[in-house]
Amino acid sequence: MRALARPAAASAALAILYCGCILPTEAFSTSRGVLPSASCHQRDVHAICTPQLHSTISADAISSNGAASPSMPLVEQFLSQYEESLDEGHTWAREFGFAETDEKGAEGAFYAAFRALRHMDVAGSDAKLCGLDGTPFFVPASLLAAAEGASGDGEARETAFSSFFHFPHLATALEEDFLDAQVGSTDNRKGWQVAAVSQPTGSSLDEARMTLAQVKTALESGTVIMNNIGAHIPRLAGATLASTDALSLPGALNMYVTAKGMRTSAPPHTDRQDVLVVQMEGAKRWRVFTPPTDGDVKPTADPFARGKGYDSLPLHTLLEGKEGRLGTELLMDVVTREGDILFIPAGFPHTTDTVEESEVNADYDASIHLTFNIDTHVWDQDYLSVRNAALRRSGMKDVLTTIADVNRYTGKVNQLPTTVRAQLMDAMPLDFLDATPNDPAVADPIVARLEKLCSLVNRATGDSAAISTEALQEALERIHAYGSSILDIHRDMYLAAVEEGRLRVQEAAMTAHIKDSGSSSQVTMSPERIQRLSLFRVRPYFEKIDAANKELEAWCLSGSASAASSSGASGPSSQLDPNWQFTAPLKVGDEVEADLGGAFFEAKISQVVGNTYNVVFFDGDRADGLARDEIKLLKPPADDEFDTTGMTPKEIKRMRKKMEKKRKK
Repeated sequence: MRALARPAAASAALAILYCGCILPTEAFSTSRGVLPSASCHQRDVHAICTPQLHSTISADAISSNGAASPSMPLVEQFLSQYEESLDEGHTWAREFGFAETDEKGAEGAFYAAFRALRHMDVAGSDAKLCGLDGTPFFVPASLLAAAEGASGDGEARETAFSSFFHFPHLATALEEDFLDAQVGSTDNRKGWQVAAVSQPTGSSLDEARMTLAQVKTALESGTVIMNNIGAHIPRLAGATLASTDALSLPGALNMYVTAKGMRTSAPPHTDRQDVLVVQMEGAKRWRVFTPPTDGDVKPTADPFARGKGYDSLPLHTLLEGKEGRLGTELLMDVVTREGDILFIPAGFPHTTDTVEESEVNADYDASIHLTFNIDTHVWDQDYLSVRNAALRRSGMKDVLTTIADVNRYTGKVNQLPTTVRAQLMDAMPLDFLDATPNDPAVADPIVARLEKLCSLVNRATGDSAAISTEALQEALERIHAYGSSILDIHRDMYLAAVEEGRLRVQEAAMTAHIKDSGSSSQVTMSPERIQRLSLFRVRPYFEKIDAANKELEAWCLSGSASAASSSGASGPSSQLDPNWQFTAPLKVGDEVEADLGGAFFEAKISQVVGNTYNVVFFDGDRADGLARDEIKLLKPPADDEFDTTGMTPKEIKRMRKKMEKKRKK
């Protein structure tokens, strides 16, 4: 039996509960910086909460076996589970060579943090953790340090995460590898858009590599974004592997670097992933809102990609409150500093800035935070995806989508009652891929919930389609197999980055005497070393991911093809080139999948430039100058489609209306 124990001062700090989480008394002190307010120049607090979320910690909140009770506030649950998981995390770290026998490194702590999230999700709580019905929470470093057993007065902020990754580490990574990054826009009235940081000056490797100078220049105009960086920088690969193993889910790690004094470092947006943010260096202000309730007005908007690309979530409309146009409420307004943790569920709008940091006497160059992505929705590990796979496999029409709705999270699904939509978009339990999908104890509750959701969808839409229990069970098993395959690929990719990092350490030790003699410290890029750069190292894994995506798609379509064949159905696609997805003409607005680092992801054609194409990905990222064979068209072109090259979006819309009238005649 192990009860939750921490210094009395730390326990006393657990004084204020908000958004299902507890803020320490220090969070309300001006010593950590002040934030701008709409009604006053400064204010004494930098976190807010809604009255209905207030609660108290009862004496029996911790069960007799030391486990977190579902009635406990989320932060207290997290701290309890984090403390309980630390030994398991450090054992994992030693097994993978991240720590010596008695060491307790950062990788083990990252493992424990994600293990805590998994326990919280599986055990359940009064406040749901993930998804559109989830609950954001904030954990200051002082409480993490106490949970780790730090001695002192409870105010210590040194945690296992402290000093894990600072700006000099980024400078070293740029020197050692061929990395890529984007810089984000800063207009909080428009959707978040990005542009490339790297500007090649020539055709050689050194001339094409992104430099530290280019990163510093980009920081003057916006946040530098490094997506999936855990697969590229060996120092971050171990932490990414830790999150993946602790959750048994494919995940990714992004890094965001922002200069001090940036009024908007990320415009308001939502993400497809539930994310755990860990502040590595500097500080950043976060404002988190409830999900928008304008789905019935704007069904074409993806709730997990609002405020990205051409969609916008203007800050002033988010701040209008529950009765405003978006129906959102401000849940959190908090500053994260080194070692602090922030959890934001998928679909919750958030925006960041570092404006106050320009007035704080801080000895850091930039704000750096890591965002760990829990990618359930990215890899189809949710109820909506299982339902859709079952329908397609059965050759049945999905009333929630049309042939144009290649994104399942847009369209009529957003016109369902709010509670039905949220439940349908719910992710599988975080231990799903560790379970056996044909085990009745695992499958029966999930299938029963799917059947109930299908019934609710039919009731809301007037549809009469009935998906058999067997079809749902088969789809569940196939989605499980797909997720397991994607998980294995991610693990192998991160392990390869870890091994590369260890090889670089060995090489550096072998050449240390050369540097000591006064020679240049620049990393020598031999032909063998070049082939090990992350640019080349990650590509085979993305190719495997693309193959797994195609296998799942083929499985879904094989059932519908059989159904169509047995009914004698035929369509225009039978007259197309068998390879039409990669040969048919493309036009502005086409829904496609585009090559991004070796794997294909959802995108839309934004511009046609000669024989090349510019695209916008589902999360707002852009890619320009793609060749036709790097783009997969997702639906067969209709016979009466028209060329949209050079047309504005309004002209395209008018032309489509004319074409629709013509068809009706």
